[in-house]
Amino acid sequence: MNELITVRKLNREYKTGDLTVRALDNISLSIGRGEFVSIIGQSGSGKSTLMNILGCLDRQSSGEYILLGTDVSSLGEKQLAYLRSRVIGFVFQSFNLIPSLNALQNVELPLIYRRIPRKQRIYAAEKALDMVGLSSRKKHRPSELSGGQQQRTAIARAIAGDPGLLLADEPTGSLDKAAGENVLSIINDLNGKGVTVVMITHDSSIAARAKRSIKISDGRIIS
Repeated sequence: MNELITVRKLNREYKTGDLTVRALDNISLSIGRGEFVSIIGQSGSGKSTLMNILGCLDRQSSGEYILLGTDVSSLGEKQLAYLRSRVIGFVFQSFNLIPSLNALQNVELPLIYRRIPRKQRIYAAEKALDMVGLSSRKKHRPSELSGGQQQRTAIARAIAGDPGLLLADEPTGSLDKAAGENVLSIINDLNGKGVTVVMITHDSSIAARAKRSIKISDGRIIS
């Protein structure tokens, strides 16, 4: 299996006044192309800090993060922005949809930032909404959608650009059990189509849906 992600002796420290807080402590891991991996830990364990670094939203204090064979620490902001928009799809617990836009427009928005021609981006957005079962709701705004439908719209937005890596941070955290199951089924289907999935969760039953789990506590991998 080819490695998509390699992390070696990764540390992330924050300064709070005179105090230094180590959010990540000597983390090493690898994730292969096409894997479905969960990172499980309680609040404050460092799992979201790790996801932010994997998603090129933050930088480590020391150590190596290799993505697609490239040392991410050597990249400038434009190159990082390219990775975030072309390689990585993000799904967050809070959906992060724009209230004034309908589902189709929300899904289309990242493709506008990439300057993809209108006809091509609408096709891609409609295809993504169809993949998550929301073709009939594409003209509805977030306030007209259930929580599960909003999260499915957020997944469609994440996959419309055809990313190779999907990072999902507590993707079912705001949903009831039935809606959560629907979202997990969609994520599993995407993984079956070759998308590498890294899912952050505090729930062991949800973590078990992945093919491999990494447990983190106090900034360290413990299993």
